[in-house]
Amino acid sequence: MTIDIAQENPGSPKRSYILFSGGSFFGRIMTWVTLTVATLGIYRFWAMTGLRRSLWSATHLEGDHLRYHGTGKELFIGFLIALAILIPFYALGFGLQFMGPIATIVGFGIMFVVGFLLTPYALFRRRRYLLTRTSWRGVRFHMQSSAWRYVGAWLFWTILSVLTLGIALPWRMAKLDRMLAEASYFGNQRFSYSAKAKNYFDALIPVYAITLLPVAFILIAAVYTQGKALAFLPLVVLLSMVLWPLAMARIFRLQANSTKIGDTGFESYIGASKFYGAYIIHGVIVGVGISIVGAVGTLLAVTVGVQLEPQSGFFSLAFLPVFALYYGVLLFANMMVLQVMLFEWKMSSMVVINAHSVKDAIAAGDLENAVGMGLADTLDAGFEVI
Repeated sequence: MTIDIAQENPGSPKRSYILFSGGSFFGRIMTWVTLTVATLGIYRFWAMTGLRRSLWSATHLEGDHLRYHGTGKELFIGFLIALAILIPFYALGFGLQFMGPIATIVGFGIMFVVGFLLTPYALFRRRRYLLTRTSWRGVRFHMQSSAWRYVGAWLFWTILSVLTLGIALPWRMAKLDRMLAEASYFGNQRFSYSAKAKNYFDALIPVYAITLLPVAFILIAAVYTQGKALAFLPLVVLLSMVLWPLAMARIFRLQANSTKIGDTGFESYIGASKFYGAYIIHGVIVGVGISIVGAVGTLLAVTVGVQLEPQSGFFSLAFLPVFALYYGVLLFANMMVLQVMLFEWKMSSMVVINAHSVKDAIAAGDLENAVGMGLADTLDAGFEVI
């Protein structure tokens, strides 16, 4: 069912809510986590495919839900291809570590540069894969443009943001979000994006106020206190982390409100409390889970491994269930909270303006292979659902 806001004027835009009705995900996630842990992580490709398929089908607009067409098999194959691409570089970098200190530095440099260059490439290809596997009313999304063009912009603005201590971050975010949006299509209808760097700067003002100004003051004070003022830097970092969920909520609203597909627009009213709530719940689950895992590990050490040397292979094998439980706790918390819960809150906050204007969209675009998704997974550059 779609809820429409009453129209004050016949010519005013039609506004429709995105509805989320997926039922309970707890049982499904427990099954996916168990199978992933039991297969030493191999099942995660099928787990993420199942999660996306469930989330997409739970997202309804104007009486129709999104459909996800990806498969775990193609993700697994894409991951293997990505490994074949990366292994020679990492093998070279690792092998150089046995040829002296200079060669070791060169080896680490090779691995860093390869990872740094391929991360934006993987992110672009990953988004293109997800769009081409998503459809609404029988019409798929897709992307055009060059992944390497995005890589160039990502490298330039990332390096500049680091050199300027974050001052260039709003320009970076505006540029990259615009590139991704304007390369995206729903059928033959192109996305447009209107946010400017100033809008991102406004969204980041709380973080800037608690980081840039205090850091500058601390650095100046450090000159007159023989470096003692630097002891306050960790406090500033902690405060900026506390304020980051507020900035994330502002940025998500900005991204939603600045995106259009043809004449169809979007608005989001999500509050920062949702982001704070998600991270607090995630932290509680992880904290409680790790405490339980720690208790199990301690009990195992007392009853089985107290006389074993930590370097022995049997010691590591005996504690394999503890490592599996630890991985399972992190995976469950990530999927249940940062994926399902936050995804539902984001989608439920969305209003679509003139959704009917895309009803005449014509299917277009080619399917993307899963190599980019595999690279993102290999580089740990994007475990998120979207």
